[in-house]
Amino acid sequence: MMDATALDSTSTATIFPLRFLGASLLIAWLCCTHIVEIFPVTGAHDLDARNVSDLFMRIGDISTFVVLAVMAPRIGSLAHHRPALWVLSGIASAGTAICGFVLIPGAGDTAALALGSVVTAVGGAVLFCVWAQIYSRMGATQTVVYGAASCIAAMLVSLGIVSMRQPVALALTSALPLLCAACALASQKLVAPEAPWKSDVRFPVPWKLIALMIIAAFMSGLCGLLLSSQTGGAIHRVLATGLAGMALLGMAFILRERFDARLLAQVSLPLALVALVSMPFAGSEFGELVSIAAKLAYVWFTLFVLLLLANIARRFDVPALRMFAIVRACSEAAILAGVIAKRSIWEFGLHYDQAFLFACMAAGAVAIVACLVIWVSEKTVNDDWGASGISVTTGARVEGDRERYLARCAAVAERFGLTAREAEILQLIGEGRSRTEIRQMLFLSENTVKTHVRHVYQKLGIHSKSEALQLIEAES
Repeated sequence: MMDATALDSTSTATIFPLRFLGASLLIAWLCCTHIVEIFPVTGAHDLDARNVSDLFMRIGDISTFVVLAVMAPRIGSLAHHRPALWVLSGIASAGTAICGFVLIPGAGDTAALALGSVVTAVGGAVLFCVWAQIYSRMGATQTVVYGAASCIAAMLVSLGIVSMRQPVALALTSALPLLCAACALASQKLVAPEAPWKSDVRFPVPWKLIALMIIAAFMSGLCGLLLSSQTGGAIHRVLATGLAGMALLGMAFILRERFDARLLAQVSLPLALVALVSMPFAGSEFGELVSIAAKLAYVWFTLFVLLLLANIARRFDVPALRMFAIVRACSEAAILAGVIAKRSIWEFGLHYDQAFLFACMAAGAVAIVACLVIWVSEKTVNDDWGASGISVTTGARVEGDRERYLARCAAVAERFGLTAREAEILQLIGEGRSRTEIRQMLFLSENTVKTHVRHVYQKLGIHSKSEALQLIEAES
C-alpha cells in the first residue's frame, strides 16, 4: 500500500491553494515568453530577433527534456534538489529579463541571443517536470480540478501582464519562474513521495501517447496559417488555455464521479476536424476564429494526454520524470516543426493557395483519424498504455505496490456493492486519510464526506479505519 503522509488540517488549508497557483504561473510564463507584445519590439529587425529567441527557447526546452529523461533514475524527485531548483529558476528569470531588455531590442548579437534563450528555457523545462511530478502524486479529482484552475489562472495572469505597459510587463514576466519555484517547493510537502527506481525493473515508453502528442503538437504549430500576422498565435493559445480550463472545471463539478477524461478527446478531436474543414473557406475574415478553435482543440487534447500520464504514474508506480520529459521533448519538437513549416508557407505565399489549403485539410483529417485509431486501441483510460514496469530478468510485467492496493480496493468495492464515490473514499480511508483531508482532496462538503464514510462502514460492516485496512489487505 502507498504510504500516506499525515498532515494537520491547518497546514493543509494554508498550502493547498499554492498547488494550482504555482502551475498557473508556469503556464503564464510559457505563454508570455512567446507573446511579442510583452517584449519591446519596435521594428522588423527586433521582430526577427524575437523569432530567433522563440526558436532557440524551444530548442532549449527539447534539449533539457532529453537530458532529464536520460538522467531521471539518478535525479529522482526534482523538488528535493532545492538549491539547484532555485538556481535554475533564477537563471530563467534573469534570462527572460536580459533577452527582453538587452538582447532583443536593436537586434544585437544573434549568437548571444540564441545562447541566452537556450539557457532561459532550461529553468522552465525543469519547473514543468517539477509540477508534473507533483500532479502525478495527487488524487485523480485533484489533478483535474487543479489542472483546470491552473489554466484559468494562467489566462488571467497572462492577459493582465499583456495589458500593462513596458517595462512593467516584461519585469513581471521575468519574476514568474522564481514565484513558480517557491509555490512548487511549498506544494510538494503535501504529496506522497514517488516510488524509488528499481534496478531490476525497466519502464517502456508509452509510444501511443507520444504519437498522439506529436500529431496534435505539429498541427498546433501549423494552425496559425490563416492569421493576418505571424505574431497572434501566442495570444490565441492564452485564450484557448483559459477556455479549456473553464470547460474542464465545469465538467468536473457538474459530472463529479461520472467525469471521464475521455470527454476531452471526444470534444477536442471533432473540434480540430471542424477547424481543418473550415481552413480553405475561412480567409482573412474568419482566420482568427479558426486559429482559436484549433488552439482550443490542441490545449484540450494536451490536457487529456497529461491527465492520462499522471494517472499512469499514480496507478502503476511509473517514474513521472522520465515519462513526462520524453513526451514533452517529442511534443516540443513537433511544435517547432509546425512553426517552421508555417513560416516557410508564409514566406512562399502558399497560404493564399486554395489547392494547398485543401491539401492541408486532407492531411489534417488523416492525422485526426490516426489519433482516433491509436486512442481506441486502448480498452480504457485506466490502462497503463504499455508504460508499466517490466522485469529485466524475466521480461514479465511487474505490479507496483499502488497498483496492487487499488486492485484490492476495487475487489472489496465490487464484493460489497460500493458506489464509485464510496470506492474512492474507501481507498483514502485505507491510506489513513482523515475526513478533513478527504473533503479537501475530493472537493466535497463535510456533511457529504460524513455520509459517504458512514455508508462505507455500514456496507462493509466495520467501525474504524484499521478494520477497513485489514479488510483491504485480506483481499486476494
